[in-house]
Amino acid sequence: MRRSFLAVAFAVLAPSPLAAAERLQVPQLPDWKVLSTVTDKAGQATELIPMGETAETWTRRITIQAFRGVPLTVPEFLDQAAEKAAPVCDAAAAGPASLGMVAGREAGSRTIACGKYKGDGRGTYVLHFAIRGADTFYVVSRMWRGAPFAIGQVPVPDGELAQWRTYADAIDLCDTADPRRPCRD
Repeated sequence: MRRSFLAVAFAVLAPSPLAAAERLQVPQLPDWKVLSTVTDKAGQATELIPMGETAETWTRRITIQAFRGVPLTVPEFLDQAAEKAAPVCDAAAAGPASLGMVAGREAGSRTIACGKYKGDGRGTYVLHFAIRGADTFYVVSRMWRGAPFAIGQVPVPDGELAQWRTYADAIDLCDTADPRRPCRD
């Protein structure tokens, strides 16, 4: 089975010729659509939701971000994401960070549960996956949103969580100038 990838060419944001060849590749999901794409001097962000959902009613979302000039390490980012959830949630908890490497670059992931978001009263559960690129910091977040839930519960079905993990495991950082890190079509 041939897997389709969305080559997210954030490389145009990086000024150095070496980084210009670096690209984040994320799996392309059938039946998902681009909700928004924003590019500015600090980076780029693309949000995707399932075809049948809207900006107001989404229950699943993927956000792909690339930031220039972010001095954070992956563990620092994952800790900050967990810390920022606490003040906006009636109940928040974070799983342990899972750290490793992707294409020779520092990478890691962490789940964060918000039992009840103070803004709209719904619960959220998110898996953040971060990669420290050559000149760019990449974050891919996969989110569930629905009814409030108690901390300690995982509102996302086990089978769907397994799909999230498979999705995160397929994220790659390639480099068109480095034959050891080829980009997939």
